[in-house]
Amino acid sequence: MTSDASSSMPMTLDDLPPAGFHSKLALISAGGPFCDGYILGIIGIALPSIVRELHLTGVETGLVGAAALLGVLAGGMLGGAVSDRLGRRPLFTLNIAAFVVFSLLQGVGSSLLLLVSLRFLLGVAVGADYPIATSYVTEFMPRKLRGPVLSGLILAWWMGYTASYAVGYGLSFFPDMSWRIMLVSSAVPSLVLFCLRMGLPESPRWLVQQGRTEDARNVIRAHLKTDILPRAESQGQLSLLQIIRSPYRGTLMFVSAFWILQSAPGFAIHTLQAQLLHQYHVQNALLGSFCITGLTILGILPVTLGLINLVGRRLLLIGTFAISMAGLLLLGISPHPANWMIFSGFILYSISEAAGSGLQFVYPNELFPTAIRASAVGMACSFSRLGAALGTFLLPLGYARFGMQPMMLTAAGFMLAGLMISWIWAPETKNASLGEPPSLAEPSSSSICAS
Repeated sequence: MTSDASSSMPMTLDDLPPAGFHSKLALISAGGPFCDGYILGIIGIALPSIVRELHLTGVETGLVGAAALLGVLAGGMLGGAVSDRLGRRPLFTLNIAAFVVFSLLQGVGSSLLLLVSLRFLLGVAVGADYPIATSYVTEFMPRKLRGPVLSGLILAWWMGYTASYAVGYGLSFFPDMSWRIMLVSSAVPSLVLFCLRMGLPESPRWLVQQGRTEDARNVIRAHLKTDILPRAESQGQLSLLQIIRSPYRGTLMFVSAFWILQSAPGFAIHTLQAQLLHQYHVQNALLGSFCITGLTILGILPVTLGLINLVGRRLLLIGTFAISMAGLLLLGISPHPANWMIFSGFILYSISEAAGSGLQFVYPNELFPTAIRASAVGMACSFSRLGAALGTFLLPLGYARFGMQPMMLTAAGFMLAGLMISWIWAPETKNASLGEPPSLAEPSSSSICAS
């Protein structure tokens, strides 16, 4: 073999050219976030009917609506930790089986306690899928596909969320259609995904980390058609508490901070979009909310199609925080903004926030080693959902007490904090090898570096 030919051969799994298996895995992995978005979104359409039939109080209504989100907090922690110990493949399939079972059981729910319990358990399964699916796909993807595919999982979530509203809205035209049918409908995409995920192999990187080298070699030969074997990484297994105390605590701080600062105002604004437009005295606020929400795809789609590799992770994070802040300032600069300012501000914020959210699965998966990747992603996800829950709870209280202008300026302050954190600490990982990600530890004045 000539030296030119040998030099052109990939040296690591990161350097492999895209193959059919990578495309198949990307599509199947995206099914998880799609189902996640559907499960979390369908309750918004079904809730008015649930309230009428079960005669729920305000507190009980909030409990039904928040039950799944509370489950996500627990599921992120639990799913990541279990996946790091037992492997990606078992939970990658069993987690979707939980989607199917708990979705179907919602159809027999006749009490508030049972419904809340099922929504919570569904939330646990949703939260668990974030670290499981993202770690699994990360450990198979070559470097040039990793960013677009991981950000594509966020796009899939939005597609599932939008699909749930479309299905729920369609079913609402049938007066005899029970809210139970709406909730049960999430079992359909979940069952399809369960069948697709059956038979997928274990992550070779996880197998090598467990000392199962020959098993990893067999997976790589069968599915990636190469003999390249990833080396074992030096970082061993750590518990959740040990991760917080380890040199990776700086990494966890950075990832959790930017994810929380994106999610806290983002989830609240998207969830309460129609109410916010109504507060600004916009006519047909529901239609306006639908149009603004639909435009979020203009933010995340270019990221998925390659923008994340073109501009890099660091510049994308900094830029989206800056543009999001500009949109919110446009909303908060005047106590009585004109309609063009209202729609321009919300559209600018929604598009840039969606683009930045594409990094929520990318950064944590690229920055943590295989042994603790899922655990760390799960922790960061859980912290972000806590911020989202608090933001969604506090935003309506805030605009009722203080008005819209102070709340939009407060949200802009979140974006400014995210901008500063990103400028100081965000690394560039687009060219990093997965086995040797940039090591982040304690925050410094210019970067987060190994201590």
